[in-house]
Amino acid sequence: MIVDEYTLGNLLDQEAFGDVYLGTKNGSQVKYAILKKDSSDLKKFKEYLDNELDILKDINHPNIIKLIDIKEKQDFIYIITEYCNGGKLKQFLEKYSDKALPEEIVQHVMRQIIEAIRYLNNKKIMHRHIDLGHFLINYEDKYDKENNNIMKGKIKLINFQFAKYLKKGELTKSILGIPLNMSPIILNKLNRIPEYKDAEYDEKEDIWSLGIICYELLVGKNPFDSNDMGELVSKVNNGEYFIPITLSKEAISFINCMLKFDSQKRLSIDELYNHEFLRKNVNEFKKLNLDIINKYEEDSKIKISTKDDGLIQKLLEKPISEVKNKEN
Repeated sequence: MIVDEYTLGNLLDQEAFGDVYLGTKNGSQVKYAILKKDSSDLKKFKEYLDNELDILKDINHPNIIKLIDIKEKQDFIYIITEYCNGGKLKQFLEKYSDKALPEEIVQHVMRQIIEAIRYLNNKKIMHRHIDLGHFLINYEDKYDKENNNIMKGKIKLINFQFAKYLKKGELTKSILGIPLNMSPIILNKLNRIPEYKDAEYDEKEDIWSLGIICYELLVGKNPFDSNDMGELVSKVNNGEYFIPITLSKEAISFINCMLKFDSQKRLSIDELYNHEFLRKNVNEFKKLNLDIINKYEEDSKIKISTKDDGLIQKLLEKPISEVKNKEN
């Protein structure tokens, strides 16, 4: 399939906003990722698509996917971005032998993820949909790609449909993302907890999602893993997650600084950037002999009695976008 100077090749991925193909330009060896979107669906997704394009045009960072070109042809829109040859970070973790990564690798990955979010925050942008599936890996060297040497890989943040510009002090209240990665305030809004009905939030809720990602990389599963919405809400509101005794004290501190119920008690993105877990050499970490930990921090959580309000369990792993007001 040819679209002006671009040739579409193999299908790379299928997403809610369209199919992603491997592409080239004018027969060159340079590869691109090309999102093909049916314009007949444009009315339904236009707000999100326009939002993503506006933001991608305004940002430029080595840890964020780069927008190359936009084409409109007949009944389709084609969004051309740089191609990442290592696939999704989520897929890398799933293929890893122990389903959990060594701290040295997590350091390398989280440094880059936080660099990307830090840049966005400085641009007054909140991503609002951070999860492992929204980070790609790119290898410059063929040997590193063949050996999945992620320590030489560049991490790239993608999917900006739900991202939003937030001026200093500005808040938003939309329900967005995947329940397993939602911060307490958003999860409780989703579950129609009365006191959260009109709750608003800022970029600190992205910090919670970063904590989820870090835990998944270090432990191999979601800290609040559950197939039941009611149980998930209970775990999140009570801060119930297990920390393996094999993790270093720096790694434990890093996770706990992000997974605090009270968003004001979470570290800022700049404070995370300077956290000792990211600054120290993992080989210098001293392993601690800890008892099994169930985290209950009375100063940063509340207990809420919730009931299953009929939300289907499939919601737990599917993105949600409940936008009641476009301005939010």
